[in-house]
Amino acid sequence: MAVNRKRKMLAVRTESFDPDDLTLIDVLEEVRRLISVYGETARISTYQLEYSYSDKEYLGVFVQQPETDEQMAYRISQEEQWEETDAARDIAEYARLQAKFGA
Repeated sequence: MAVNRKRKMLAVRTESFDPDDLTLIDVLEEVRRLISVYGETARISTYQLEYSYSDKEYLGVFVQQPETDEQMAYRISQEEQWEETDAARDIAEYARLQAKFGA
């Protein structure tokens, strides 16, 4: 897999959304408020707490934002390391198969 050097869009959670015990009209009003704040392309999706021992899922409002320069540099360095690891593994596997079956 080639290293993707283009800036990616990330789904960023902006706030939680908890419709428990809300009437449908209350949910509608809250969704209208969220649209006015985050725009029509924001999404409501599930997420889990990052460092939790629970499997509980929550609802959150997510917007698409471009990677920061730091996030992009970190992702590219990770992809480059993975690419190098894959290439080294392929070379070792090729050498192993050549030794086993001949050239």
